[in-house]
Amino acid sequence: MEQTKVLLADEKEIFREGLARLLDEQEHIDVVSQCSNGNEAIEKVREAKPDIVLIDTDISECDGVKAIRQMNESSPEVKVAVLTDSKNEEGLFSSIDAGATGYLLKDMKVGDLIESIDLIRKGEVVVSPPLAEKLVDKFTEMKRSEAEVKDGLSDREQEILKLLAKGHTNKEIGDTLFITENTAKVHVKHILGKLQLRNRQQASVYAVQQGLVTEVKDVEENPR
Repeated sequence: MEQTKVLLADEKEIFREGLARLLDEQEHIDVVSQCSNGNEAIEKVREAKPDIVLIDTDISECDGVKAIRQMNESSPEVKVAVLTDSKNEEGLFSSIDAGATGYLLKDMKVGDLIESIDLIRKGEVVVSPPLAEKLVDKFTEMKRSEAEVKDGLSDREQEILKLLAKGHTNKEIGDTLFITENTAKVHVKHILGKLQLRNRQQASVYAVQQGLVTEVKDVEENPR
């Protein structure tokens, strides 16, 4: 099995040293560096060039979430996973949003930790079972919210949004749909309000994101 280089970042020295010994007992895992704060972790990543970083979010000088984000920006090839006691949902969501490829709890079995490290090395995102369901629920809620917004537009409004995204003016929308220019203008205003968007440019981007159109053409801010 390919060798996996690991960096440990944790304030608790006894835990860190004990974990390092356990991991070093694995033939395919090599703990290449250890540190006790966030800033040091960022620096050690550049020096030691590990494959995986295991970091506790509760860490000094530069908190874990900020450290994760900075490590992902400076060393995107390195996979960063959280190893923590915290079962806080906010910590989980913040870490994943910052780029963490794992959120593991310290009370997990050694065998499960080794397996998680191997999966993360392969590019998978691993979350400890007690928190995995919460993460799935969060993403499901986000998708449902997006769908509700899209479903909130009438067929006519979706049709107008498509034309708007293709660069049509209010007059051109009216001519295409056999409605007056003023009616088209009112429809556009209602669409922006429903989607909570500020202007036609944002509406065009939204249309692409929702798959209503495949590309956006330049649109004027206040077309006639």
